Amino acid sequence: MVTIKRAAELTGVPEHTLRAWERRYGLVSPGRTAAGYRLYDEAALARIRLMHSLVRAGWAPHQAAVESARRTQAESGLPGERELVAAAAAMDGDAAARVLDAQFARGSFETVVDEWLMPAMTGLGRAWASGEVSVAGEHLVSNLVMRRLAAAYEAAGQPASGRTILVGAPPGVDHELGLLAFATAARRAGTATVYLGSQLPAEAWHDAALKVGADAAVSSLYRRRDAARLRPVVEAVADLPSLELWVGGRHQHLAPPPFRPLGHSISEAAVRLATP
Repeated sequence: MVTIKRAAELTGVPEHTLRAWERRYGLVSPGRTAAGYRLYDEAALARIRLMHSLVRAGWAPHQAAVESARRTQAESGLPGERELVAAAAAMDGDAAARVLDAQFARGSFETVVDEWLMPAMTGLGRAWASGEVSVAGEHLVSNLVMRRLAAAYEAAGQPASGRTILVGAPPGVDHELGLLAFATAARRAGTATVYLGSQLPAEAWHDAALKVGADAAVSSLYRRRDAARLRPVVEAVADLPSLELWVGGRHQHLAPPPFRPLGHSISEAAVRLATP
């Protein structure tokens, strides 16, 4: 445990900024001495360092705080995450389904998606990358998740009024979990969503936007190299100046203009787009 002065020295973040991050974003909850002085443990220092690096990379402080919490929680192991990874490694679909159902029963759709599902799927991806989980095991769990998200999407229903948003990914991009989770949260927030899935050709974005009278289009930038795949979409809808272009995902800050970043909270992004 170290004092705030030492924490500032170790992380490179000034003391007044540490206090502000604690007060405004709840980044850490330091312990206290009997005299009331702050004390920071290694987990707190790790979270501060991560937020500092994200802010220096161009993230807004609020978004960086959310992402820092998400990543450090994933690294420390979320409740049920190890069980999900073990089920994937054993190709045990029933066990994986039980873990998913138990977690989705713990809170609102938005809370579970932001605080558990997305970090847990990141953990599953790490397990695949390390060889702990096979490609088949990763696909097994991903498809179980997709089926639950699809059911939640249908259950949300299509609002009779409100803004209309296209949600999809261009050719070469096949990460759909975040997109479908967002589309579901957007419907629940009162937005009419048209979910078009992955591998959607650029000209199809234009045709769909005209057909449904879309106010906005949302895509995802999960990998750095996917930034180039968004450019044909920009060109295809250039004659639709009123169509807003938004992007989520880990590398959303690399998206070509006029794409705008949605931030790293699916629930907050859904509420933002629900309001003109």
